[in-house]
Amino acid sequence: MAVATNSLITLTTLKNHLGITATTDDTILEAAIDRASAFVQRYTNRNFVSQRYYEWKDTYGADRVVVKHNPLSNIRFVGVGGDNVLSVTSTVSTDCAVTISVNDVHIHLFRVSSTGQETSTTITFASHDTTQELATQISATTGFSATALLNVKSNYLRKLAGRDLKNQSVLLEAPTEGLEDYSVDYDRGIIYGATLRRYQGFLIDYTGGYDSIPYDLQQATIELASRSYLGRKRDPGLASESLGGYSYSQRSVSELDAATKSLLDNYRKLR
Repeated sequence: MAVATNSLITLTTLKNHLGITATTDDTILEAAIDRASAFVQRYTNRNFVSQRYYEWKDTYGADRVVVKHNPLSNIRFVGVGGDNVLSVTSTVSTDCAVTISVNDVHIHLFRVSSTGQETSTTITFASHDTTQELATQISATTGFSATALLNVKSNYLRKLAGRDLKNQSVLLEAPTEGLEDYSVDYDRGIIYGATLRRYQGFLIDYTGGYDSIPYDLQQATIELASRSYLGRKRDPGLASESLGGYSYSQRSVSELDAATKSLLDNYRKLR
């Protein structure tokens, strides 16, 4: 096992903090780092390690759009409007049910044959990164046929939930018009522009997050990971204990103390 690519500290950082030099518990420490990093990112409602995002925003009538994962280092495309870019049809008339859905990372094809047999097929954007490639792969899937009407990035497709294909063809949409008249607050992740008000939805293709994780975020992650590691052998049902004249209480490993909470609240985004 290794530390996940989106985790906020390294194994070496945590081991230095704990004064550990042996490799015996490396797997346990790496798991503690991943859990602590996931907790930090859930609590703050954002990711911090720099990566690429395709984010849809629905802000009709607003003159600004706030992306989820700032700071921004690059905006490749702010897409508005929508065109039909991919047509999908069912090719087996005896099927009981046929549907298609689209999410952030793949197209899902679903069939129920005349005998009740269900077949699910997932076609990922990572492996088929244009609508032309998607059309080829869909057509190679039993029961389906597709035509690319416009060749665009697969990640630009609008989401679609369980659309029926048995009685009709389905047209998948993507924005093909790029917004040009706008300005950007890169640190806060805000896109401004009066022309934004004309549109109901936007696709933003951008890179967000930190190339180097800020020290206060690292410290919060270290504290949570350390607590997880050091508390792994304690009785999870024991909240407090008295030993002679001495008594103490234990916090849950997922409970934030005031100092850690203060560090994370500076980065927190409300849903």
